[in-house]
Amino acid sequence: MEIRARMSFPNGEHADFVLTPGVCGIGSDRDNQIVLSSPGIAPHHARIEVDGRGLTLNVLDAKAHTHLNARPVREKGIVRLGDVLSIDAVQIMIKPERDEVIRTAVPDSGASADTAETRARAVPPKVVLRGVSGSQFGRIVPVRGRLTIGRGNECDLSLDEPEMSRKHAMIENNGDGIYLRDLGSSNGTFVNGVQVRDAVLHPGDQIAFDRNRFLLEAPGLPLRGELVEERSPGFAPAITQTMQAVNLPDLKPARPAAAPPVESSANRNEIWWLIAAAGLIGGAIALLLLYGF
Repeated sequence: MEIRARMSFPNGEHADFVLTPGVCGIGSDRDNQIVLSSPGIAPHHARIEVDGRGLTLNVLDAKAHTHLNARPVREKGIVRLGDVLSIDAVQIMIKPERDEVIRTAVPDSGASADTAETRARAVPPKVVLRGVSGSQFGRIVPVRGRLTIGRGNECDLSLDEPEMSRKHAMIENNGDGIYLRDLGSSNGTFVNGVQVRDAVLHPGDQIAFDRNRFLLEAPGLPLRGELVEERSPGFAPAITQTMQAVNLPDLKPARPAAAPPVESSANRNEIWWLIAAAGLIGGAIALLLLYGF
């Protein structure tokens, strides 16, 4: 699936730049697509390659300072929506092509609390948050039902960060979808680089709480942007297999094979006479050889 992304510069060093399939060069030289004149920027600092597999960062000057989510990159790195790329002191946020692709309209929390008597609910999918930066790097956090996130110790996921509220947000995982709900935070949450309060989440989304970034993983669920049919709660698709039509050449009916010749009774009698005559001749020759003339 093609990733439609743009590079955003929060400090105004460059206008937003939409990434298209191909190569985007970054550096101080004028032949780059992104020209940055700040000190510490190499003439050909780095480039981002865009293809059907996604975004790849290639560092062209190993001596230059290049970081991805505050982690140094020497040669290559995979870039995702929501990442922060640092070209020396210049920060670049990788966002969706349009902020509006992040749906912020979520159902009321009470609407997802119906009992089994009123509606059939699908089994919630397996969802985890995988830490990709900050103090939670490498940590796997399961999302079963509801996961509260904040600075307070009473939260399921406690993050002691200055920009976090005591009760910051909640991620809800049920049979209908995965939702981010704000709990009255001061600064909101970033989903794929877009600042939101509430949001509909999808596998592959990157969720940032201050310096901590998590990748949402939910095997089997559609990625953001994939078309999905409207399905009633509890719907389980049948496993089917469709075979592609194959054009076969027109076949003419085979001509019937000729029937084997029928052997007549006269022919069979002639054969037996020949066999008997051959036997008599053979016997006569044997007697002549035995007794002589």
